[in-house]
Amino acid sequence: MTARSADGFARLTRRLRPFRAARGGNILILFALALIPMIGMVGVGLDYFRGLTYRAHFDRAADAAVITAIATARDYISTNPNNEANPTAAALALGQTRGLATFRVNAASMLSSVPLTPTLTVNRTGGVITATANYAGTFPSAFGRVFSETTTINVAGKSSSSLTLGIYTDFYLLLDTSGSMGFPTSAAQQISFARLNPDMADGNRKNCAFACHFPNNNPPWQGVAIAKLNNIELRIKTVSNAVQGLLQKAKANRTLANQYRVGLFPFISYMETAAALTSDLDSLAGIDLENYMDIGDATRPRGSGGTHYDNVLPAMNRLITTVGDGTSASRALPFVFLITDGVANNQYFNVRLPRQWGDGSRPVKLDPSLCKPLKDRGITVSVLYIPYVPLETPINGNTYGESVETNRIIPDVPKTLQDCASTGYFRTASSASEIQEALNAMFDQATRKARLVASP
Repeated sequence: MTARSADGFARLTRRLRPFRAARGGNILILFALALIPMIGMVGVGLDYFRGLTYRAHFDRAADAAVITAIATARDYISTNPNNEANPTAAALALGQTRGLATFRVNAASMLSSVPLTPTLTVNRTGGVITATANYAGTFPSAFGRVFSETTTINVAGKSSSSLTLGIYTDFYLLLDTSGSMGFPTSAAQQISFARLNPDMADGNRKNCAFACHFPNNNPPWQGVAIAKLNNIELRIKTVSNAVQGLLQKAKANRTLANQYRVGLFPFISYMETAAALTSDLDSLAGIDLENYMDIGDATRPRGSGGTHYDNVLPAMNRLITTVGDGTSASRALPFVFLITDGVANNQYFNVRLPRQWGDGSRPVKLDPSLCKPLKDRGITVSVLYIPYVPLETPINGNTYGESVETNRIIPDVPKTLQDCASTGYFRTASSASEIQEALNAMFDQATRKARLVASP
């Protein structure tokens, strides 16, 4: 090194020495150095926020998709527009198609930023339809590729929804219209009617407690006419009114077309069809059970005389040909509603004559084994017991033996009816309000069971 060069280096060193001792620029330098990772952190945060925004948007689209899918499948099954034996497969396929279309419509503005194709599955298990939507995609990370090895950010999500279909249910109403259902509903009116009714009065002027209606008797029996004249409601009319109330409830509770079918089957010695099973519940509005009471005419389909469960219950069992699980109209779940006072009678009126002749009145208890074939097939037997009121003593001399025997067996009637009913399907009601409440409760119980049977 020459002397000149050494002098130049010394001068440079002297000039730089003040900078080494200076402290005033450190903050600026440190900030400049820290700014680079701070910018990176903010950028990554912005990418993350973008991801959350995309996901929220796609989640809403997925939610809309699954709701559309299950609603579409439900509506297709309900209406069954092509009258398919089992519309489930077509309903699920249509639900999937419309659900995916709904996703695309709701996610349209975001699909250009995050291209993805969702998957949507729609299944039915029993009475439950379930839809599940999944989606997954990525978008480029502007800052991640600069500050890390991350070049894309994932966006994924899932949505599920399900609904329980209304269950198709058939209600067979087996309605006792025998003479004992001509008893006044009100306890007070039972006493007043017995004093007014001249039919079959004995030598002690003890009248008949039932409102009989045998127009061909000589003279015609007046009980029904007297009851109407004095505004005394008979149990047969109370039940008739309650049935109409039940029909209104069924109409209000329908969630599927043709979901509930109802048939009305009054009986005395035999079962008569007042209305075959129908989903047109409005067509049943004009049916009055008082028109099906015993009029002493054995030529009527329901017969005349005693209450014959031994004929009626087997007839009902033959009538119900299909026992389904409620998953379609052709696989309806059957219920038999037996509404009765529970006292059988072996008597038959044989022919239609000016004076009726029978083979003797013999009150007996219902044989619960008659209900077993129905229950063994999976048919639910729901029983509403309208108590047979013990006949007041002293008993009418014209019906003494029959009345004494009736009073003797009345305490055993509830047990026999309970044994007839499916487990948990027995109710008792006496007043008009109780009878209506009981019928409504029977309907509610039946539809709850229907859901349990058809659901997984």
